[in-house]
Amino acid sequence: MRANSAGPGALKRELRAEQAAARDRLSASEREVMSALACRHAWEWVEQQEAIPFMAYAPFRSELDTRPLLQQAWKGRHEVILPRVVPGTWEMTLHSVCSWEELAPGAYGILEPAAAHEEIRPKEPSLPAAVFVPGLAFDRRGGRLGYGSGYYDRLREAWTQVLPVSAAPPVWIGLGYGMQLVTEVPMDEHDAFMDMLITENGILHCRKGE
Repeated sequence: MRANSAGPGALKRELRAEQAAARDRLSASEREVMSALACRHAWEWVEQQEAIPFMAYAPFRSELDTRPLLQQAWKGRHEVILPRVVPGTWEMTLHSVCSWEELAPGAYGILEPAAAHEEIRPKEPSLPAAVFVPGLAFDRRGGRLGYGSGYYDRLREAWTQVLPVSAAPPVWIGLGYGMQLVTEVPMDEHDAFMDMLITENGILHCRKGE
């Protein structure tokens, strides 16, 4: 990360603008190829670890396309959990989804479970085994630069309230393109680190605190 006397907030805004522009410059064909490779790595990991059910996201704009990953899960009749934004609350509800036909454009134009879907209220041991999270930038420590709304951080914190100390928490996985890996993501005290990163180049187990 460049030398800069600005605080984390200013650094995040600058990095968001840079990374969003860089990601948007990828061609549709580049995004398709890299997304397919990353999703292949992700699905192989899911199968090896038996990480079912898992939570993921429906892609938006130039985000890594999760459709190959979701379609593999649905092909095997596995449960996939997708979030739905609750407008005005900065929170997400979770819903079990079995096909793209069950999604509709939500508050930000992002595909999400339609309003008729019954909400899942996760509690241990029913939390997802893994959570695939989008972002604008990631680093090798597991630092993640999101979009600034904190939806995933609040969800993760809420889950800690229902998870016994002895229970294994979900594995949090940043899913993105290799070009989204940066030297260091500026992190605030409340920002959560990813356990793993998956890109078209493979799987990176994060080294937190280094």
